[in-house]
Amino acid sequence: MEYVFALAAALLFATASVLQQRAASQAPGDRSLRVGLLWHLFRRPMWLLGYGADWAAFGLQAAALGTGSLLVVQPLLVTGLLFALPFAAAWSGYRLGAHDWIAASTLCAGLAVFLLLGSPTGGVERAPLADWIVWGGIVVGIGVVCTVLSLRTHGAMRAALLALATGVCYGLTSALTKSSVDLLTEGIVPLFTHWEVYGLAAFASAGMLVNQVAFQAGELAASLPTLTIAEPIVAAVIGVTILKEELGAHGILDWVLIVCSVAAMVYGVVVLAVRSAQVSKTESPVPVDVPAAKPLP
Repeated sequence: MEYVFALAAALLFATASVLQQRAASQAPGDRSLRVGLLWHLFRRPMWLLGYGADWAAFGLQAAALGTGSLLVVQPLLVTGLLFALPFAAAWSGYRLGAHDWIAASTLCAGLAVFLLLGSPTGGVERAPLADWIVWGGIVVGIGVVCTVLSLRTHGAMRAALLALATGVCYGLTSALTKSSVDLLTEGIVPLFTHWEVYGLAAFASAGMLVNQVAFQAGELAASLPTLTIAEPIVAAVIGVTILKEELGAHGILDWVLIVCSVAAMVYGVVVLAVRSAQVSKTESPVPVDVPAAKPLP
């Protein structure tokens, strides 16, 4: 069922992205990242519909993580680009070119090979705090370093560094969502007596903030590909190191093919994300949401 939930979440995240970006295109440019922008958007039915789709997608993602592993769910969420780009292109009157279809096919093929040969297996639902402190601390440290370095740069480099920091926050959010879903099966009270749910809220909020700053720092084409790639990679690292998830590949040939499949997915994501950024730039000067963005819990 995790495949169904994850693909449905990817579709809804993509739908939310197109609706919110379309609504934002009608917002005055001088309201970017100000309270006035939010007030304007909350009065737009199209944006509210997209925001509702975001929450529904987050619920489906949580359901997918409740039954599947991070190594399965997070790569599947990347397919949101396969939905978002055609939606945005059709709405804007753009025609997808051969390069777009090649990138989409490459992404799908790479994902299929990864899931079939990798055969990801679930690990533990919750990990000892010591593991989170060690491995989670390393991941958080990378995000902090990227944020600090961004203060010394500008333009595309700053946007990419902040997008990487956003990917760290969202990757941690996904892992903590999985643990929180497991706690929820024990009841509401146990959920709020453990640190995971508060960590989830903290990293989701930080990711939302850094995400918007990344979009404000430079071209969307510099931040969107980095963010889209960084999030599943961070989630996969956490899944392997902290939640003890594994790939079921056997033999050198399997591992070579898995590496090639990951490279194919990265290529497809970069091409589709850059194209989505180009379409969004034409549509809206105020980027508000992107595929697989997380609403605040």
